Order: sequence, then C-alpha cells, then structure tokens
Amino acid sequence: MLFSSPLYLLFLALVALVYWLLPPRFRVPMLLLASYLFYMSWSPPHGLIYGPLIFVDSLYFYWLSRAMVRWPRFKKQLLIFGVTTELALLAYFKYANFLAQTGEQILRFLHLPATPQHFDIFLPLAISFTNFVLISYLIDVYRGHEKPHPSFIRFAAYVAFFPHLIAGPIVRASELLRQFDQSPRFSRSLLVQGLHRFCLGFFLKVFIADIIAVYVDLIFGHPELQAFNTAWIAVYSFSIQLFCDFFGYTLMAQGSALILGYTLPENFNAPYFAKNMSEFWQRWHISLSRWLKDYLYIPLGGNRGGRFNTYRNLFITMGLGGLWHGASWNFVIWGLLNGVFLCGYKAGNHWGVNRLIPKVMAIFMTFHAVCLTRVFFRAETLPQAWHMLNAMVHPFRWQFLQAPAGSVEQGLSFISSETALLMVLLFLGAHAFIRFVKPRLTSLFWRETSITAAYGVFLYFLFTVGGSSSQQFIYFQF
Repeated sequence: MLFSSPLYLLFLALVALVYWLLPPRFRVPMLLLASYLFYMSWSPPHGLIYGPLIFVDSLYFYWLSRAMVRWPRFKKQLLIFGVTTELALLAYFKYANFLAQTGEQILRFLHLPATPQHFDIFLPLAISFTNFVLISYLIDVYRGHEKPHPSFIRFAAYVAFFPHLIAGPIVRASELLRQFDQSPRFSRSLLVQGLHRFCLGFFLKVFIADIIAVYVDLIFGHPELQAFNTAWIAVYSFSIQLFCDFFGYTLMAQGSALILGYTLPENFNAPYFAKNMSEFWQRWHISLSRWLKDYLYIPLGGNRGGRFNTYRNLFITMGLGGLWHGASWNFVIWGLLNGVFLCGYKAGNHWGVNRLIPKVMAIFMTFHAVCLTRVFFRAETLPQAWHMLNAMVHPFRWQFLQAPAGSVEQGLSFISSETALLMVLLFLGAHAFIRFVKPRLTSLFWRETSITAAYGVFLYFLFTVGGSSSQQFIYFQF
C-alpha cells in the first residue's frame, strides 16, 4: 500500500473518517489496528507472519522499560539485554547472508576451504526503523529522560503508527507517544496543512523522482558504457531523485499524521545548501543524524578526548550508519567516505582553512562531496561503482548515452510530457490559490473548506494520472 497509490488514499480517508467519529478513548486502539492492517497488507503471506513480530517486539520492550523501574538494581543489565537481543534480531534478518558471504570471502583469501552459504530469509519491512524507535525508547527510560508508559496499547501504537512506520521519520516517545496521551481535536487548519504536505510529497515522488529514476537506472545499469558527461548526469540526477523520493515520502507521512491530528518531526532542511558536511548531516535525514549522534557518537566519546578520538568516533558512527542502510560493502564505504569528509571538515576548522572558503564555493564543494559518496550509495556492486568513478574522472571522454534500444521509451511510457506539464500547472495553481485567494476569503470556514476542496481536486488529478505507475520508495529497502 504505497503512499502514492489510490488504495492508500482510500485507506487514509476511511481511517481518518472512523478516527474522528469515534469517542476519544477508542481512537488510539483504532489507530493501532489500522497500523497493523497497513503493515500486514504489504507482502502477504509474509506480512501475516511478521506483523505479529512487531507486536511481540513492542510487548518485549514495554516489559523491559517497566522492569527497569521495578528492579532498578538491574537497569543496566536489562538495557544491555534488550539492546543486544534487538540488534541480534536485526542481524539475523538483515545481515545473515552478508556475514556468511563475507566469511566465505575471508576464507578464500586465506586459501582455506569455504562452502557458499545462503539463507532463505525474507527481510521484514521497516525492521531497521522499528529497531531504532525501540532502542531509543529503552535508552531514554534508562537515562531517566522518559518514564515507562503505563498503557501498552498507546505504546504499541507509537511504535507501529503507520505514517512513520516504514521509513521514518525516526520519532522519539517525547515527540509522538505524549501526543497519544492528549486526545487531539479535529482542526480544519491541520487538515489543510496535511493535504498540502501530502500533495507536495506526492508531486515530488511521482512527477520528479520517478521520472528521473528512468534515466538514473538506465545509466547505472550500464556503467561500463558511460563517459564523463553521462556519469555526472547520473550522479546529479540520482541526488535529485533521492531527495525528492525521500523528502516526498516524509511530506506524505507528515501530511497523513496531520490529517489525524498528530505532528511528526521535520526530517529535511534544504540539505543541498549546506556549507559543509557537518551542516549537511544536520539538514539531511535529521531524525537519523540525531539518533546516531545521541545514541552512538556521544556514548563513544563524541568530541572528547582529543582529535584522534573524535576522528575515530566519527568513522565508527558513519561506518555503522552506512551498514545500517544496507548489508553491502558499498554502504559501508559510503558511510566511511562520509566520515572522511566530516573529519576533513573538522581538520579544516582546526587549521583555520574553512573560514577562507567563500560561502558559494563551500556550498558547491559540499554538494559535490555528497554526490561523490552517492556513487557507492546507488551502485549495486563495487565494480559498478568503480566504472562510474572511472568515467567521472576522465573529462575528455564525452559521448551520447548508450543503452539497449527502446529502454528509454519503455521507461517513460507511463507519462507524457503534456501530462507532466499539466500537473506542474495544477500544482502551481494550488499554491497561487493559497497565496492570493486565501487572504481574500474572510470566513474561516469557507476559506479552509475552499482550500481543502482545491487540494482534493488536485489530489484526484495526481492519482488519476500518475498514482498507478508510481515506484516503490527508495528507503523502503532499508
């Protein structure tokens, strides 16, 4: 049930209608049931099997948090046990084959006998994000930042809340669980904001990210055929695609939550205008960056202990952050490369070099550093990444795009340029309506009703034209 599908729009409308018609005490339990229905509908029969896994996982951490208060002498042991078992669960589902393959490669390198191993394991959707939510909650209870919540229903709804369940933002108990304790009242203003974010996110995903994806897949699918110009076009295009895809998802998640009266944290803040890599990670996937900082980087020692320890902590944090994204050496290298750039920025601060770089040049350099790391993020194998990098460093090799005949036409067959232009005009028209017509409507009721109707019409056209052809969100694989 993709956010960009008509089925999800129907699901969200029914959930919102029933939610606001129910008495307040029944709303959170209904959200819990709706969230599990949303999750288990993804990939049956696997969803029917792994849906209960989230329930049991939530019950387990709910018990651990309460046990910390009941037996304070064993708080640390309970924390270690909870985090270890949760990471072991993630390692089994996500990294079993990666670890087996790596072990086999090491044995072959040492000229020892090795038997190829492959485990037939289906990766549960959203397991990485769910683990982060549960681990952060348990650590916050251990630190005394949160009290164990008395209601398991509300705690389970916080973990499985369907707008953020699949790909974030990674929410903390202080950001969402406390909202469940306060029964929100229906607000046309929140409804309008929710529709606005949802429509914008849909547009970014279906009419920018999915269209760009055709060219990105085409070029990265044939890296050995590329030259300087096509390789850089692919890297630039993927950076735009990834931003529009993930930011689009975040906006649709925030919009869905606002329609139900809840607010999710911001996850992006113009990241491609960052002046350095440290600032970039404060603007990109903010909830993940904050999680890694608070629950990994600072416990490792953070900036304390001198420059060497700081650089070491950055490498460990970013390397594990890369591995969290996927069971592949490509992601590990991507994370470590980000660590290199972060350490370079800190070294530049120490030697006073950074302040000599003009702002525009700093933004330009940061953006291209990010683009360079994205080669490993997008490439499926290390040889594929090497081919792309090799093409990117040979400026005198220019050529037209080469690929199997008909692939571009087939990839773009789902949408015409005229339709895309119509959607752009509708989108701009909706924003012009808000900017110029809204202030002239004096009645609050008619103003918000008119805006809601305008977004409804716009949303109808969006789903009619592009909803059925939308691709899966990139971050769903993590």
